[in-house]
Amino acid sequence: MLTFCGAGAVRPGGTGNERNRGGIDDERVGSHRNAAGNHVVRAEISGEIPMNLQHLKYIVEVAKAGSISLAAENLFMNQPNLSKAIREVEAEVGTDIFRRTPRGIVPTEQGEAVIEYARRIIREVEEMKSFCREDRRNKISFSLRAPRSGYISQAFARFVVRLDKTKELDIQFRESSSLNTIKRVEEGDYNLGIVRCLKSQERYLQQLLGRRLKRELVWEFEGRVLISRTNPLASKDTVTAGELEAGTEILYGDLRAASLAREDRRPEEERIVISKRRVFVSERGSQIELLHQDPSSYMWFSPMPDDLLRRYGLVQIRCKASSPVFRDVLIYREDRKLSEADRLFLEELYRVRDDLDRRMRDGTRTPG
Repeated sequence: MLTFCGAGAVRPGGTGNERNRGGIDDERVGSHRNAAGNHVVRAEISGEIPMNLQHLKYIVEVAKAGSISLAAENLFMNQPNLSKAIREVEAEVGTDIFRRTPRGIVPTEQGEAVIEYARRIIREVEEMKSFCREDRRNKISFSLRAPRSGYISQAFARFVVRLDKTKELDIQFRESSSLNTIKRVEEGDYNLGIVRCLKSQERYLQQLLGRRLKRELVWEFEGRVLISRTNPLASKDTVTAGELEAGTEILYGDLRAASLAREDRRPEEERIVISKRRVFVSERGSQIELLHQDPSSYMWFSPMPDDLLRRYGLVQIRCKASSPVFRDVLIYREDRKLSEADRLFLEELYRVRDDLDRRMRDGTRTPG
């Protein structure tokens, strides 16, 4: 829809007498007088397809869902109307945005660029609306996706406690895999992300992050063995690979999920010890309960603060010659500046990290 204000609708580059020339054959014109008594003319020109913010949201949702039918369901609209809207956008931009494959709908090469523009426009409009809202100064917004980790969850809790109690809060924190975190931060669903990878896989991580995300190393650490205080190994300062292989390994989405490649081709000396007895758990409470119920069980985990270890009756120890090195990396969009809330969280995160790192370097044993 083209909207013109003034005495009449004028074709760009023309005069007021050229209203129906230049290929515009069908024009619906409506007018009214404004407060000053002047005519305001609005012209709807057929043949020109209006693209609005909603259309941009459509193509972003289709890209995210990978399916027209699923995107239509998420958008609470019927599939034919969504398909028609996508075709209209493709006609207006002059290129195919999506193509069908056996795996579903995927963006074309040019479509990727269109979708990225759409995401950027949607973000900027939302930021503008947020800026213009009267209550923006009375509301704190924050969103983070991160791996399951004791030191990160403790930093998050301390951060929330420090927030202004007189302000409204809109806080989101979700634990997830590195691949999901990259995707959701890149798409603008979350402002901050922390991704975890093996040090040996850092080059692969850089390829995944691309150019649209800023990154900052949070911590490089050695994986630790997490066991119950009642485990027979709890009194030791270090354990061997053989001692772990005799127990039950609990696999949880922390360090083991940090492997970004589909095939783990690391040298044998870099591999995490894998017991022949394995239990896969995706819920934190069940994991801790298993550690207590089966005294021989263990987990690989990131360094955990002492107060959390005491609270849950756990012990964290090193494994001789079999502790891979991991890296936690902060990511956020290239076009975004860190907010005051972001900086406050990072301040707490680095404080917890520094305390743990100091303890590990000093060789202080975790509480048992």
